[in-house]
Amino acid sequence: MKINFIKNFLLIISAFLFFNLPSSADELTDVQTFFENYIKSANSYSKSVVNYYMPDARIIRVVVKPDGTKESVNFSMDRYKKELKKGLPLARLSKYKNKYTNKNFEKLGNGDYKITALRTPNGDKKGLPFYFIVTNTDDGWKVKEESMDTTVQKFLTSK
Repeated sequence: MKINFIKNFLLIISAFLFFNLPSSADELTDVQTFFENYIKSANSYSKSVVNYYMPDARIIRVVVKPDGTKESVNFSMDRYKKELKKGLPLARLSKYKNKYTNKNFEKLGNGDYKITALRTPNGDKKGLPFYFIVTNTDDGWKVKEESMDTTVQKFLTSK
């Protein structure tokens, strides 16, 4: 009797794990596809790049100062949209692009994903730390937090 109970218990647990693995793998694939689509959109200077973000997303720029120290600057989504609109024509003209390497996708305890990578801006030789925290919404995956290191000093003066 005890052996049958253990067998049935193990069978139920195995079935549960088996049927939940594909959805987890599909979810990871969806997050990876979301990020690749974001990169394509951003590198093609699409105005729709803001659609990848939650309306209240937290935007963080970690400014690497010439002496090597860092200072974090937080942006509202409204400011991010204004900066993006202002910067798109110049980015398009200079053919500015970011390359992302060492990509990692980590599922967080609350169901969100943290995407980390090294972001190498146009012409730079060294990648800079970058991350997104994305959450699943009724409209698909959206960025709820973004952080990237940058050497652009103007972010410090435009707080």
